[in-house]
Amino acid sequence: MRRPLPLALLFCAVLPVARPVCAQDAAPLPSTAIRLAPPPEPLTDAQRDELDTWLDGMRKWQRMDKKWHNEPAHNPFGGIADRAPRPDPPSWLPAQCAPFPQYMLTAVPAPLGPACRLLAGLEEDPAAAAIQASTAAARTSAERTVKSTFLTRVHIDGLWTSMSTDVQMYGLFGSHISLVDVGRIQFFGPPGVIMLLVPDGRGSHETRLGYTWGISIRLGDVRIFSPTKNLTLFLTMSKVWMTGGPYDSLNPGGIELIGFSLAPKRNK
Repeated sequence: MRRPLPLALLFCAVLPVARPVCAQDAAPLPSTAIRLAPPPEPLTDAQRDELDTWLDGMRKWQRMDKKWHNEPAHNPFGGIADRAPRPDPPSWLPAQCAPFPQYMLTAVPAPLGPACRLLAGLEEDPAAAAIQASTAAARTSAERTVKSTFLTRVHIDGLWTSMSTDVQMYGLFGSHISLVDVGRIQFFGPPGVIMLLVPDGRGSHETRLGYTWGISIRLGDVRIFSPTKNLTLFLTMSKVWMTGGPYDSLNPGGIELIGFSLAPKRNK
């Protein structure tokens, strides 16, 4: 019979403490107001025509500014042309764009939305950006120093034949190194080497080693065992000397051969 009294006292002591906790849990969370963009006022026909004219002028001015940025503008004949001034926006446009914060301008429909973004400097013409990128790439390519490696001067020779009908001989394979470039022509030396198939004087042929000296003319880039063009094809004309045989005494000035050679393509 004594137990109910202590339990009742404990309940009365806990109840005031629990009541503020419940009230605190039920407090509302803070909220942030979301501001929606007000609908733009409709434009009159005259305002729309004026806005379209200004947008067209701004696009043209952007392209010109991107192409000749910080440089004098040039005409198609290479002369210096007068740079067109930046078109002034319609006098009523800033007031039309004022109700819209910058982060809401993307939701404003055309033509007012693009005009407000141009006015705020937030929109760039894609065509103007492409012209700027193309112009910058062309300038970089023109200013870049052409680098080549030693391997691009090493030629592999083959499919050679003599230019004279007196002695018919063939160049099977060989190699030479170009030293001097003059346009599409390369002069090679020290002498290259080539394996020749020459008449032996008994109705047959024999292989002989020859030394070459001449020029190679670049024909174009080709693709061999590669997804892209990786080699350059040359037409090669050379004088060939052989040692230890009768051809040296018969042709002391060398024998003229013509054929092809391949070299690794240079990276421009």
